Amino acid sequence: MVKELINISSKQEFKNRLRKILAENAIVIRKKLSQTFLVDPGELSFIVKIVKNESVNKPCIMEIGSGIGNLTVFLAQENIDKTIISIEYDQRFAKILKELQENFHNIDIVIGDARQIVTSIRRCNVVVGNLPYHITSQLLLSIAKGIFDTAVVTVQKEVAERIASSPGSKSYGKLTAFLQHMFWVSYIKTVPLNKFYPKPEVHSAILLLKRKHSYDNFSKIFENMVKCLFSYRRKVIAKALAKCIDMEINEKVEGLKEIWRKRVYQLSVEELEKIVHIFAELKK
Repeated sequence: MVKELINISSKQEFKNRLRKILAENAIVIRKKLSQTFLVDPGELSFIVKIVKNESVNKPCIMEIGSGIGNLTVFLAQENIDKTIISIEYDQRFAKILKELQENFHNIDIVIGDARQIVTSIRRCNVVVGNLPYHITSQLLLSIAKGIFDTAVVTVQKEVAERIASSPGSKSYGKLTAFLQHMFWVSYIKTVPLNKFYPKPEVHSAILLLKRKHSYDNFSKIFENMVKCLFSYRRKVIAKALAKCIDMEINEKVEGLKEIWRKRVYQLSVEELEKIVHIFAELKK
């Protein structure tokens, strides 16, 4: 039973118990769904501790990709006064999660595609999950457009480094700029691949995202502008802007002189926000 996972302190024993549960339910892991489970009790407790600290006075925590419930059970146990909404895409895990729900009254199970669900959630401000690798970017964009104040997500290490990267670096791109516009981003720690079952091909990392802006009309313009500008990431902003907007803006506009000759990938999020602000004002 999944509930018993919470009493296991050994990674190997945790993995053995998880494999047994999978076998009893005739579930074969699907690589195409990026199914891999964190089986290190220490890492699971570490994540739950961050979530607990970030959800003080919050009524609800949403988990993306519950899978077998290995993180869900820790979340439910340590946040008994909160509702844990656990979203799982794969119907085959529904029976296991239902059994877990019968042991923890604070768990709500939702079987569906988190990419469509997270933007419609209206009563949860904290989200956590080991995001499936093949849809990480899509899920992060959905989280950014939702109402979450805080996200604690485990993603591929390379993706985490990209999201936390600085202007001018090779990793800095449109996803970085948009997420750093929406959140304060902290790279918490690397999680080695041997702490998962089945073992993935790459290391993972935990990110903490804390809300900076809501997804309003300005952020929509910012998202579209950044998407276009980074199509010309090595061009100077003067030339890139000419391809992205339907009006003429020149370096004489107040605030642009100091950044006019920078290349797109060298612009900080604050400088990109300044450009969008000027564009939005001129459009009025």
